Amino acid sequence: MAGTQYAGATLEQQRLAALRGYEILDTDAEQDFDDIVTLAAQLCDKPIALISLVDADRQWFKARFGTDVCEGPRDTSLCTHAMFDENVMQVPDALLDPRFANSPTVVGHPHIRFYAGAPLITSDGRSLGTLCVADREPGLLTEPQRHGLRALARHVITQLELRKYARDMHSLHQRLRNAEQMKDEFIARVNHEFRTPLTAINGYLEMLGDPELPSESRDGFVQRVQRNSDRLLALVNDMLLAAQVSADSREFRRVPADLAALAHTAVAANRPLADAKGLTITAETSGPVFADVDVLRMGQALERLILNAVKFTDSGSITVRAETRDGHAMLLVRDTGIGISEDDQTRVLAPFRRSADAERNEVQGLGLGLGIVKAISEGHDGEVRIESRPGEGSTISIAVPLAGPYPDL
Repeated sequence: MAGTQYAGATLEQQRLAALRGYEILDTDAEQDFDDIVTLAAQLCDKPIALISLVDADRQWFKARFGTDVCEGPRDTSLCTHAMFDENVMQVPDALLDPRFANSPTVVGHPHIRFYAGAPLITSDGRSLGTLCVADREPGLLTEPQRHGLRALARHVITQLELRKYARDMHSLHQRLRNAEQMKDEFIARVNHEFRTPLTAINGYLEMLGDPELPSESRDGFVQRVQRNSDRLLALVNDMLLAAQVSADSREFRRVPADLAALAHTAVAANRPLADAKGLTITAETSGPVFADVDVLRMGQALERLILNAVKFTDSGSITVRAETRDGHAMLLVRDTGIGISEDDQTRVLAPFRRSADAERNEVQGLGLGLGIVKAISEGHDGEVRIESRPGEGSTISIAVPLAGPYPDL
């Protein structure tokens, strides 16, 4: 019995998802649908005709003829019964039908006595509601009228499908345009980010080939070649990691881990980088914070948050914190850097997209760091949160489901 109830609930959820997928509920009147109810009323010779869409707890009328009622409760709706009938459901006299005799629309306005409804069934068998006609007097449809009502009901579905197809095509076109724009941005940025260090390396190598170059200059050039080589290697590593953690290729090995320990490890590993820029970096933890994570991937995400903080902070401090909040295990990186405007906070999470301040200040990078963090967070059923204002620093956090503690760790 419980299994049958669960199956029924699942089917209803799927039906409601299909209905809402058409994005038709609570939309304005449209001539195409108004024409259909007018034709239905004329065909069936009835004063009332409706396109009724049955939502979770109401029926809503996309088009109506002969009544000004916009919606009504589902539990007393005749359409709720009719939409699951394979044929046109007719109620010759609602006052004599025990299912509907006490319905508000029967005993009250608009005092329905006769009702006929043809189900609105999608191509995959989901029933969205009905195309129905009604009268304040008892009655019965003829066979041609029933066939005509079914044909018009199919036309309602066709109109819904055409609108959904148009929206999908528009969305696809927009995604293609965005992808094309992203490709152009990617090519331009990669060209710039790779060409700059390669050009520098090539110039230094040419000078190193001069046999009369003083040894002290030679050592300085070698160091510059090494720095630019490291920059190239970091760019390549970011591109490879972005590909590895993309939505289509995530393979995370999640185990119980203490995010507080991960925070301390990441701070220790990146302290020389912060020190070189004159920044203070610390880890703040008050105890273990357990979550099921891929330690390597989560470490990579945290490292990119720290690298971003160092890159965009000229003076002050960086704080890495692990804590629990609202059922989540949190890793937070707070800095005193240039901050991120509200308009840019969504943009910077997309691959190859950078903030306007980063572009203006010509900060190096492909714009992959936060995209990588977002992909890794979502691969752990989590999310990235940004709290920031321009000139006031940023707090960027990774929130994943809390787990543990695990006493045998």
